[in-house]
This record gives sequence, C-alpha cells and structure tokens, in this order.
Amino acid sequence: MQHLYAVTNISELQNLNPKDAEQVRVAGYRQSGDGGGGDFYWDANSKLNVDQGHVLQSKHAASGRWCRIPSSNVDVRHFGALPSSGDVSNQLQRALDAVKTGGTLHIPAGHYTISRPLMVHQGTTVRGDGLLTELHYSGPKGTSCWNAAQRSPATSMSFYGLNTLVLNEHTSAFRLTGMSYSRFDLLFVHLRVPNTSAYFGPSNGESPYYNVFTNCHASGPGGDSNGCVGSDWGSQDDGDLAANANQVLGGHVNSVDIAVRCQGTGNMFHGQVFEMVNVGYEFDLPPKRYNAQSQGISNDVMGLYAEYAKVVFEQKHETCYFIAQTAMVTGHELMLKAKSRDNCVLLSSHSGQLPMNRSFFQKAVEFKPL
Repeated sequence: MQHLYAVTNISELQNLNPKDAEQVRVAGYRQSGDGGGGDFYWDANSKLNVDQGHVLQSKHAASGRWCRIPSSNVDVRHFGALPSSGDVSNQLQRALDAVKTGGTLHIPAGHYTISRPLMVHQGTTVRGDGLLTELHYSGPKGTSCWNAAQRSPATSMSFYGLNTLVLNEHTSAFRLTGMSYSRFDLLFVHLRVPNTSAYFGPSNGESPYYNVFTNCHASGPGGDSNGCVGSDWGSQDDGDLAANANQVLGGHVNSVDIAVRCQGTGNMFHGQVFEMVNVGYEFDLPPKRYNAQSQGISNDVMGLYAEYAKVVFEQKHETCYFIAQTAMVTGHELMLKAKSRDNCVLLSSHSGQLPMNRSFFQKAVEFKPL
C-alpha cells in the first residue's frame, strides 16, 4: 500500500525524488490553498509532454512524469493562472490546450491579465463565474481575446459566464471567425476604450454560422462618438461574406456607436435592449457585393427595447431587407433611416415621442413581392 505524501506547492513536487513517494498531494500551485493544487502520481514510463499543470517533470529523473489525477473539470489554477498574479496569458493557453480534445475549462472568479490572443479548440467549453470572472485583455492592435484555434473547417465551442474587459483600441473580446454551431451564454464585455468591439464576426467563407447567443451584453466607454460596436458582423476578412443564420436572444448593449452592425443574412435578434447608442441596427451589404450581380440580405428583429438610440434602424443599401417589431422605443431622433422602404416591414407599438409615451400605433414600410 502506498502512503499519500504531502507537499506545499508544484515547485516542491518537482524537487521531490519519486523514490521517496509515488503518490503526492499538493496543497497549492504556489502556496497552500491558492486552488492550483491536487493529487499526483508518479508514472516512471510516461513520455507525455510536460504542460506544467497536468503533467510535470521531476528534477531527479530524466524520464517519467508526475501526472495529475484527473477531476471532472480542468481548472486554470492548475496551470498557474492565478487571479491577480500578473500576466497569465501563457498559463491560460496551456490550460486551453489541455482540453483540446474536448472538455470543460473553469476560470474561477478573479482578475486575470491577458496580453495576447487565446486560442480555443473544437469541443471546448470555457466556464466562468459570471461578472466576477474578469479577463482584462490588452493584446495588440487587430487582435481579439477569444479566438478559434482553427478557422477551417469552422469549429463548435461554448463560452459561459465570462466578463471580458477590452483595454486597447482596435481590438475585440470575441472573434467569431471559425466558430459555428457554438454557444455564447451569460457573457459580459466592457469596452474600456474607443474603436473596439465585443462580438467581432468576419467570415472566412465557412463561419460564423448557426451560433446561439443568450444573455450576452456589451458596454462601451460612452461619449458622443466612440467608434465602438457591440456585435460587429461585417465582412472584414474578404469583403464578400459575413455572419449568417445566427440567433441572438436577450442581452443589453449600451454606450457604443452601433449596437449591431450586420452585413450577413438570415440572422435573428430577439428581445435585445439598447441604451445610449447612435445606431441600434445597421444593415448593410459586404463591400464586394455592392457591385456584384447577387445582392441583398434579410434579417429579423423581434421585441426590441431601445432608450436613447439616435437612429433605431439604419438601412445602408436598398436590398438590405428586414422585418422588425419593437416592444418599446423612447428618446430616439429617428426610427428608420432607409435607402429604400421596399420589402421591409417595421412594426412599433410605442412611439416614445408623444405626451406620456402612451401612443399605440403601427408603422408599416411598403412591401413589394419579389
């Protein structure tokens, strides 16, 4: 029978001679109780790659590995990604790589500093503790905090309960390129500087399609014109394709220039709330399709609540068709700014401009069968 040996941290485990103990309990990654500890066993024949979390090398043996006894979920603290411990980009990426064949990665409540893009593999679920799991992203221009590890073919993954703070201009929280059949739930994005976006969705010709977003929020830095976009589903990759056939249910977007920029087709937006934005929904064509033989997109908006959106709906090209029904709109300057009212329908039960805001009426935009 083997006795369980106890050490304080991972460094002490690596300094332990495997001849003295083959089963070891580690109290923490750096210090006792920091969440990065666990139970390990010595495998003298193992040749697994060392990842500094699940697989460790002993300083007393050139061959063999200390192997963590697995638990149901992988915890980022197992890899040294400890809250408020400086830049943990490398440690968090090692944790993501540990579940590259499928699994759940837990990021507990705390402040995590990230300075470079994180790559998420197919089949991975990344789970946090809601607003209290803060990812402070300060990556270089043109990058995003969360990315698909592969873009073609598009991959399925899931994000839940994360609060991503975007700290540098011309960056974003989520880059959706390469993500299809994926879930995004209870996500918070705080855009702390101008010219940033929350859910950035250029297409590579295969994605982002068929994703579901529930209770996903975005908050901008405020100001009259900050260049921020909540869901930026344009076609920046190739100028031809954008996000198609996605579903958005709920979520609150405030203090940005544009709440939703959509150049794709077949997207459905249900029950969103916008406050203090210059444009609510901007529907446009991808740039390359302005002169193409094939033109036109069609999207649906149901149950919008908007306060102080200067322009609630903006149609940038006459073939950007949409059907929209609002729950309440108040404080706006213009309900619809359109290139053409043909083949679009806008229904509203609340003007928000008449005394006591108690006007019930229908607005219909001319429909002409194609």
